[in-house]
Amino acid sequence: MLGHRAARWHERHPDRQLVIALSVPARDLAATLIGCGWMLATPAPRLQSAREVSASIKRGTPVRMVTDTRVVADFFHGVDTALDRIRLSAQWPFERIRALAVLPSLDGPRVRPLDRPGAVTRMAGLADGWEARMCRPPADLALIGTLSWLREDATAFLGRGGELEPIATILLPEDSHAATWSTKLYAASRLEDDLLLPGDLRAVILDGGTASTYLPAIEAPVVIAVLDRSLADESAAEMIVQYRNSRGNPVSVEHDLHWPPPAGTEALGFWVSL
Repeated sequence: MLGHRAARWHERHPDRQLVIALSVPARDLAATLIGCGWMLATPAPRLQSAREVSASIKRGTPVRMVTDTRVVADFFHGVDTALDRIRLSAQWPFERIRALAVLPSLDGPRVRPLDRPGAVTRMAGLADGWEARMCRPPADLALIGTLSWLREDATAFLGRGGELEPIATILLPEDSHAATWSTKLYAASRLEDDLLLPGDLRAVILDGGTASTYLPAIEAPVVIAVLDRSLADESAAEMIVQYRNSRGNPVSVEHDLHWPPPAGTEALGFWVSL
């Protein structure tokens, strides 16, 4: 729930950057689960109808289309008005299209089965508007850490009431084979070369000490650092405390965000002016 609570705090304080540092016994899944909470706090977008979208874009525009059973990322090639179909690499009847949105870029056509909302997303109230969400998911979250660990974490499942839901269905991590993607993943070891992060990020989760050392350079409205106590290095924790002492204003994670840290987890919260 921490990611969800942080999103709600940001809505109430849009002129402040919220920083939360977590000290956990081990980093496994922590950043990924926080990211899931952030994603679950974002409702489905309101999209124009497929006919309206297709009437306003040029040929060659990359688009994402969702039908009852598939997600298709492809290039728009026009409309066959006689057959009432949209033309991508294949033709699709408008009556089968549940959502259509323009993409900023696309390296090539992709088609994947449409995942259905699982127990966790249904509990969060995201089943309504699911096709629109899969067509244009929120793209305001980034995870920074060891890429192999983050990708492995994304293959895990969340369970509720005996039903399992893939974390990847919620987090939608960037993947060269996915037709729907959202959360951006960055390698902490190469972050110095990629420090110009997208300006539309609203949340960044720093997974581990190496990633957390970049905290002062991150300008997203919400930054959450996960520190792994199974490692002996305390330099990142010391840097965060110094940053809080020099620029920060205290925030109680338990009382202001209404998130009591679980057993074995310590949390430090503060805000700085954006």
